[in-house]
Amino acid sequence: MKHINMKQQNLFENIEPHKLHRKNDPQTSREAAYSVSNSLGKTRSFVLGLIEEAGDKGITVKEMSKKSPDVCYTALSPRPAELERLNVIFYKGDKRDGSRVIRHIKYKESISNETN
Repeated sequence: MKHINMKQQNLFENIEPHKLHRKNDPQTSREAAYSVSNSLGKTRSFVLGLIEEAGDKGITVKEMSKKSPDVCYTALSPRPAELERLNVIFYKGDKRDGSRVIRHIKYKESISNETN
């Protein structure tokens, strides 16, 4: 995963496994949460790198998947929603090829200024 820079890597280190399962989940869910917590941060960081690399034109999950065929689509597709909750990406509302276009938060102000 070549798109990771140190700032992004620090942002997603130490994802707490207890936040990845509910209190009443079975033990297997708890074990799964602990097993994926390290790789989840790396995948989020990788996806954020792809989004940032796309610049102000943005990228869709389909485009990310084509750009990174070695990464499973199901590993990529939930990450933008997580990144949006972390307030590091945004959706302007436009679509490309039927998919929402995702942009890095640093482009939000410049895009807002274009529409005003």
